[in-house]
Amino acid sequence: MDPQAPRGKGRLIFLGKLLMSGLLLAVLFWRADRATFLRTLQALPLKVFLGCLGLYALGYLISTIRWQRLLLAEGIRLPFWRLTLVYFEGAFFNLFLPTLVGGDIVRGYAIYKITRGHDASIASILVDRLSGFAALIAIALGALALAYGRIRDPQVAVMILAVAAAFGLTIAVLLHDRVKERASGLLRLVGLARFQAKLQGLVDALHRYRGHHWALWQAVLLSTVLQALIIVTYYLIGAGLNLGVPIAYFFLYVPLITVVAMLPVSVAGLGVREGGAVYFFAKVGVDAATALTMSLAWFSLTLVVSGLGGLAFLVNAHSTKRVDT
Repeated sequence: MDPQAPRGKGRLIFLGKLLMSGLLLAVLFWRADRATFLRTLQALPLKVFLGCLGLYALGYLISTIRWQRLLLAEGIRLPFWRLTLVYFEGAFFNLFLPTLVGGDIVRGYAIYKITRGHDASIASILVDRLSGFAALIAIALGALALAYGRIRDPQVAVMILAVAAAFGLTIAVLLHDRVKERASGLLRLVGLARFQAKLQGLVDALHRYRGHHWALWQAVLLSTVLQALIIVTYYLIGAGLNLGVPIAYFFLYVPLITVVAMLPVSVAGLGVREGGAVYFFAKVGVDAATALTMSLAWFSLTLVVSGLGGLAFLVNAHSTKRVDT
């Protein structure tokens, strides 16, 4: 087999997803009022943007603490600064890899090398990601329970409940051997047997951490703080753009927008995220141009903070080289 074939296929997939992001953004800009977009973008106060930038960077530090707690549960002790560099490095590669979780592969490989093959390094990242998703769903369900009496949007309620049910079903598959075997059989039946290894990896990770109750509770708590911080950042950008939308809607819509952006059809969720923002905030009277501005302003936070991961990659590579020598 040609060793260049997988690399060439990966490039084609990346180009396809990049094209999809471009097409989605082109459609959104074509349908939106471009004059309103530019006017709204110019109206965003610089101090609001810089404040949100600081909150976004704080979220990365919270994520690193969460990851450190999970690694400590398995006896892996690494300096916080080292983990921070690796986390920023993974965030940087998230900008180029096909999905929002692509950088996790980079993180896992880096820690695997640093710990010289400690198998818990990969499991910690999988549990780290699952705890974040669990917190996101918990926030959406809590917001739905508190605000549904005033909001009364059946479509949003159904979407949130469907995502929660799908996540619950996934956890059931991962934790119960009989259900997992049936899921594996279904994957083979529909021609997706290549995903069996990934399924088994998630199963092993969850079983590994089932006994680390305190670490798991810490991870979920930190994830809840992190996800709430992300939603508040969205809200502050919206407030800076004078949307006039109550924060309760952000706690309902942003989790759904985040889930949509995870679909592996674009680069870093670009285009898909913006389409979700336009769709959901149209329900509360926000025009397409303003919703598009808000979403792209939020994504620019990702570009700036995650861009620091490029520098972190160079620093971490130099540090790892020194350790190896």
